[in-house]
Amino acid sequence: MPRITSVKPQKRKERFNIFLDGKFAFGVDENILVKNHLKVGKILTGDQIDKLIKETVLGKLFDQALRFLSYRPRSEKEITTYLAQKIAKRENIKFREAKESPLIGAVALKLKRYNYLDDRQFAKWLVGLRIKSASRGLSLIKQELIQKGIDKEIIQSLLSKYPNQTLIAKKAIEKKLKRWQGLSELGLKKKVYAYLASRGFDFETIKEVFAFLLKRR
Repeated sequence: MPRITSVKPQKRKERFNIFLDGKFAFGVDENILVKNHLKVGKILTGDQIDKLIKETVLGKLFDQALRFLSYRPRSEKEITTYLAQKIAKRENIKFREAKESPLIGAVALKLKRYNYLDDRQFAKWLVGLRIKSASRGLSLIKQELIQKGIDKEIIQSLLSKYPNQTLIAKKAIEKKLKRWQGLSELGLKKKVYAYLASRGFDFETIKEVFAFLLKRR
């Protein structure tokens, strides 16, 4: 049976390479190393090696998920989709089959345990970002949240804090007004209504914004 002949630290913190009979076998996290008492001289059975490799794959997927999260916050749906794509590619299987892998749930659970994955916090971040940039009305924000798999209760709870979209809509239209200065009232109305509707603002909000703009003329 294979014997551990070397345990070498990787450049990445808390990761180690395991060599069996002088040849590289797999890499492990420090917690797996300690939990399984992996040290030079230890003999491993085939079943033990298979189990360790499975744990190693879990660790690799976790690392990949962390890198994916490092660019910006993600929803649980985004993470599970990303992991399924990675598994499908590595195992050369269809995406719908990869989605059934228990490794995805295990990684998601670990991410939640360390507070890296929280749909409510993600949704709060996204809504704040969209409101601050004033690029979208609530209907488009809601649509985006649904696409990212956010629970309806969370969406309703967050969006209910923004009952008046008028200020957001006014800010959204501000940069466009210079281009539209020479338009007739009808021409301005068409532009304002079309633009704000395309950004997800409701009819009443658009009507209020247009009335405000007419008073400023």
